[in-house]
Amino acid sequence: MPTNPNDTTDDDTITDYDVAILIEDGQPALGANISRMALEDTVEEWEDDPVKAEKLEFLRESPMDVDFVHPEIKWDAEREEFYAGPNKGPGVLGDLAPGGGFTVAGEFSRDYYEAYRGLYRELFEESSLTKQQFMAYVMREAKKNEHVIADRLGVKTGTVRSHVGRAREKVEKAQATTRIPELFTFEGYDELQANMAELLEPDSTSV
Repeated sequence: MPTNPNDTTDDDTITDYDVAILIEDGQPALGANISRMALEDTVEEWEDDPVKAEKLEFLRESPMDVDFVHPEIKWDAEREEFYAGPNKGPGVLGDLAPGGGFTVAGEFSRDYYEAYRGLYRELFEESSLTKQQFMAYVMREAKKNEHVIADRLGVKTGTVRSHVGRAREKVEKAQATTRIPELFTFEGYDELQANMAELLEPDSTSV
């Protein structure tokens, strides 16, 4: 179960609830770049692990495509809020795994989500922004209405303007935040999708 995003102990990290907001209302190119980087990191991790490397080749030979790794947004009825988590859909592929007993795509999806959330956490934690400044700034750069952002963050619109203004000032002045706007651009969805798909193509050198 995700942690409560309104708990002050969560102010220093990106929670599963925050990830859901960033997926739904965050800057599209930033999300696309995070997706690509998370897949690269996960594939590299699996290729470096002999056990996981064998599973990765099975996955590459399967009919699964890159869509199976995208995080799912789920509803927490108890807290009445959305949160993100690993894509549970690919778990059915486990029935086809050699020997049964493990769920290759599901395992990969979980590792991918950890990398995906980790990259957002790293981007935030390396910046000089507070979490609300970070969230407001990323949503405003996605052209989201101030009222939408205020509702998402549980603050007033004036607070949103203040957060965005301060965030932009810090981004312009602070070296630590320069990576954020750099990730607001990318080569385009078709090329991005092709690059991600290539990471899951069968390894011809292993034949």
